Amino acid sequence: MMVRFPWLLFCLVIVVAMPAAEVVPGAASGLPRDGAVVWGKLDNGVRYALMPNDQPKDKVSLRLLVTAGSLVEDDVQLGLAHYLEHLAFNGTTHYPPGTLVAQLQALGMSFGADTNAHTSFDETVYKLDLPDGKPATIATGLRVLSDYAGGMLLVPAEIERERGIILAEMRDRNTPSFREIQALYRAMYLGKRIGKRFPIGVPETINAAERKHLMEFYTNWYRPERLVVVAVGAVTAEPVAVQIREAFSMLTADTPARPEPDYGTLTPAELTVSAHHEAEAEGTTVSLMRLTERPRPRDSLATRTQDLLGDVADHVLTQRLRKFIAAHPAGALLEAGAENYQWLDVFHVGAQGKARPGQSLAALAVIEQEVRRMREHGPTAAELASTVAIFVSNHEEAAAKAGNRTNATLTTALYRAVKFDLAVLTPAQERDLLVPVLKQATTAEVLAAFRAGWDSGNLVVAVSGVDDLGSDAERQVRAAFKASQAVVVAAPVQAEVAAWGYSARPTVAPLPASAEAERKRKIEVFAKRGIHLDVAGAVDVVVKRTTFKPNEVLVQARFALPPDPRPAGWSELVSRAFLAGGLGRHAAEDLAEVLAGSSARMSPPRFDEDSVVFSAACLPKDLELCLQRLTAQVTDPGWRAEAETRAKAEWRDELHALVSNLDQQVSRRFQALVVHDEPHRRPASVMEAESVTFAAVRPWFDQILATAPLQITVVGDIDEDAALALARPYAASLGARRVAAVAHLGSPQELVLATAQPMPAGVHRFAVPGTVRRALIRIAWPTTDYYDVGRTRRLGMLALVIDEHMRVRIREELGDAYSPFAYRYASETYAGHGFLLAQVGVAPEKAEIARAAVLDIAASLAAKGVDPEVLERVRLPIVKSITVQRQQNQYWLGSVYDRAAVQPFRREWADSMEADYAAMTAQELSALAKQYLDNERALQVIGVCEGQ
Repeated sequence: MMVRFPWLLFCLVIVVAMPAAEVVPGAASGLPRDGAVVWGKLDNGVRYALMPNDQPKDKVSLRLLVTAGSLVEDDVQLGLAHYLEHLAFNGTTHYPPGTLVAQLQALGMSFGADTNAHTSFDETVYKLDLPDGKPATIATGLRVLSDYAGGMLLVPAEIERERGIILAEMRDRNTPSFREIQALYRAMYLGKRIGKRFPIGVPETINAAERKHLMEFYTNWYRPERLVVVAVGAVTAEPVAVQIREAFSMLTADTPARPEPDYGTLTPAELTVSAHHEAEAEGTTVSLMRLTERPRPRDSLATRTQDLLGDVADHVLTQRLRKFIAAHPAGALLEAGAENYQWLDVFHVGAQGKARPGQSLAALAVIEQEVRRMREHGPTAAELASTVAIFVSNHEEAAAKAGNRTNATLTTALYRAVKFDLAVLTPAQERDLLVPVLKQATTAEVLAAFRAGWDSGNLVVAVSGVDDLGSDAERQVRAAFKASQAVVVAAPVQAEVAAWGYSARPTVAPLPASAEAERKRKIEVFAKRGIHLDVAGAVDVVVKRTTFKPNEVLVQARFALPPDPRPAGWSELVSRAFLAGGLGRHAAEDLAEVLAGSSARMSPPRFDEDSVVFSAACLPKDLELCLQRLTAQVTDPGWRAEAETRAKAEWRDELHALVSNLDQQVSRRFQALVVHDEPHRRPASVMEAESVTFAAVRPWFDQILATAPLQITVVGDIDEDAALALARPYAASLGARRVAAVAHLGSPQELVLATAQPMPAGVHRFAVPGTVRRALIRIAWPTTDYYDVGRTRRLGMLALVIDEHMRVRIREELGDAYSPFAYRYASETYAGHGFLLAQVGVAPEKAEIARAAVLDIAASLAAKGVDPEVLERVRLPIVKSITVQRQQNQYWLGSVYDRAAVQPFRREWADSMEADYAAMTAQELSALAKQYLDNERALQVIGVCEGQ
């Protein structure tokens, strides 16, 4: 722990007057450096990094890295690094217990989103995202971080109260995937501390922890030389450097530094086998890895070249595995990939895959043989060429979008640079450094890089998940692996990459005079509302130029979907399998190679209540290719049977795993109750998922793609007229369509919404099987639909008020839950349909206490109204975040323009948002609380897992 001494104030004047010694990470690397970063080191050893940035504009992200995590814990301290991180928020020198969150909220920062922390194996990081770059705000943020570093009070009452929260977090995080990782790490890191030092700790330590135990860890490991302070955003280097000195120069260690603990050494093993049966897992994972103990190599061009060539090899191997899976749709593997990385003092190479149920040993054989094929024969010239094109394109895109890097992303890069002594380059510098390496790479060099990882080190084979191989599982895995090794693997066949099959630009026939006049009239009408629209055939095209994300372009096609009844699972199968079905002229697994060198990316279709949406993104130079990709997916989808087979196998695994997933069971039960079990408005069951097929859904979805009202929207760094001219022929080629109803010049009241049954009231309790004792309570109060936007916004604010009361009462005062929350939902399709929802997870014996607390919060708000002080605490962070939201292309696309052709009033909604939130009053929210927070009308779903 660091302490402050008043007599150091005099020394502070001297320290501030002296320039801090500049310590540049990677100084010995010989690599170029990003000149925008200012590095420094205080006399007490605290290091810092400063960087101006404007994503988001006029905001600042602060980080405090402590280079100590769970790995430095003694055997009797398991979990104390994480416990200490929690206690940083519970009382420090300048912020007595219970005051910090409220004071940060008063600045416009929300708990969780803007103030957070994490503890890992080798680090603890405290995070503050400040609402502005004013000197006073930055000074406050640095004072908070300095208090974390050296001013934690560790009040016994706070330690006791936080104990319950940590145990609740431990309960919430005890998932099948976590237990699988625990088993895997024990096998992988035999002989090392890693497998015995998970940051969450163990209940025995948490239950027994006292102030002296926590203070000992704090004193030993929170030392100036282990601290890194990072500030990125609206910062000017010299003034902020002075503020860092003022906040951190007085920190000093009050005990001699402890030596680093013995982290252990990998126990040499020719072959380590791990077989872990996890009945509640989502499928079975098979892994093949090599682990080599070595220090992290010093940063240099040679190191980065070796890493890059290894990444190229892994990309080739991943593509081979994907093609194998596509060619064997009923085979043992469902998905797979390869990777390499350095973590701590171990270099890892590996290939992992998800196995079809009951076929994990066969899946392991596929992975082993493809790894060996790569190791023995290397990549083909064609594979290398397409991979190089993809990597070069990625570097070009990163350089073009350098101005879009967020403050938060850059803070992580900077503290990692200090932690690992890495040079920080601009994306353009990285491109200029590595693109020549890529273009000159040979198949022999890539093969050598691959072999460097796979030729030595501990070999680990792991099978983990639902496949139960019985009492001799490890023997079976070992035997299957050995048998696979005996199979001869032939060299890969050189395959030619096809040319893109949809490059022809459609021609647009002139419109008849009357149709052209109507087109121009519509364009003028929408222009008066600030919407740049054109009509191409039966398709509306809307464009919006923005300047806050250089070289980012987002494209969306939104097909209107009537909320008519349909069988359960139809939309889910399309979402999962449609894009994987590829195009008529290209299989999905070939598209990466066919489009190598392009920045165009497309996402699977997303179903909303009243629409299906295709989304894509690209650099401005690739907008036409992006439109071609989108048009081809609509007009010539592949519908390949193998995509359905794979998607249904993975879906089946997920649904079977949900049987013991308390969160999902409560969510699914709640959804079914809310919509009165209407099949198209709730998730499909296992039996329903089994029965749905491409043959059934294809006629329905093809009809939507061919005739549904359609709007194409392009938002981002574009010339609007040029984008419209480019989009128009592709939009016009999408055929005749039904005409959508438009609220032309009026208001949302012109809309005709679908009808829905009222949300039912009542209490629904049910049991869920599983390993972890846990209860989940979800309570919802019916409200109404979306289209009175002022009311909708105020209901959202009321949800934040409920959330704040839950945080204070259930998490902070009762200490029973880790992350209770509340939110507002309002339908954009069904008249009068919406709700306010609160959810909390607790131990089963606390379920009724938590439920009563939530109901009491609602009843109190309905009867007594909303406290203006609580409203201000939750409202200010929202108001401060609006400017950030409005700097995101996704906001303008998804919330404003994607329905502009049929709901033009959303443009006015966007203009009114900031003033409307600022104008909200406690009286308005109190009236809504009285109207809607009626516990007699609440739907309550309580799921309980008693454990095994």
